[in-house]
Order: sequence, then structure tokens, then C-alpha cells
Amino acid sequence: MMKLLLSLLMLLTTHVFSATTPYPPLNATTLDKQQISSKEKVTYLKFWATWCAYCVEEMPLLEQSYQQANNGYQVISINIGFNQSLRGVTNYLKKYHYQFPTVFDSDGSITRQYQVLGTPQHILLDEHGNELYRSALFTDELADKLSKLQGSH
Repeated sequence: MMKLLLSLLMLLTTHVFSATTPYPPLNATTLDKQQISSKEKVTYLKFWATWCAYCVEEMPLLEQSYQQANNGYQVISINIGFNQSLRGVTNYLKKYHYQFPTVFDSDGSITRQYQVLGTPQHILLDEHGNELYRSALFTDELADKLSKLQGSH
């Protein structure tokens, strides 16, 4: 039984953390009822919550990334929905005049799809859904990668 569990764990770990397995395209509806997709687009995802101090601190950087994307990549903000309300998230974004498209992950399905275990979480995907970069915080390396992508398409 223990061997079976270890084999299953190794199989899951290999699949979950495999850098060669692309994620399926994200297809979702934003808070302002727009359909958004990561299919065939370089996509920067940020998973966050209003109760997460680091998330809130980094929101101006997310807005800046969105404003500077120049069609080189798209930004999708994903509120994880945990201990959040749709109204609260909408009010928060309006209060600070954030313009980036935001998805409210009410059932946690998107958060699970991208194996997000905590917030904030930054994920950069290529146009095929392959993970190019992942970090817990907005790093200089992520800023460099986004800067290189600006206007590259």
C-alpha cells in the first residue's frame, strides 16, 4: 500500500510541476463581463486577495504592467475568491481606479488549475500555455521579462 501511495505521489508531483506540460487556455469572464482568454497570447497572471498585504502592496505594479504591455502580453488579475466577496473586490478595484481585467475565482477552479498555493502568485505563460516564470512576489526578474515583451508582438 505504501509503495502504491509513493508511486502515485511521484506521478502527481511529476505532472503537477512539469515545466513541459502546457496549461489549458484560461477562458473566463471578467468583473466587467468581458470574455478573456489566454489562448495564443503571452499572458501574465497575478493571483491575489484583498486581505493579502503583499498583494495589495504590489497592485500598483500590476497596473503599471498592464498599462505598459503594448500588445506584447496581456495581464489578467485573478482574485482567488477565498474569504472574498464579489462586491468587496469590485469596490476595492474601483477605489484605486485599477483598470486591468480581473476575474473573480469564486469556486477556486482557476486557482487549482494553475496550482496556486498562496498569494500573491505571479505566473507568466507563453502563447502555448507553457509556464515561463513563476514567483510569489513581483521580482526584478519578472519586471525584466515583462519589459522585454512590451510591444514585441
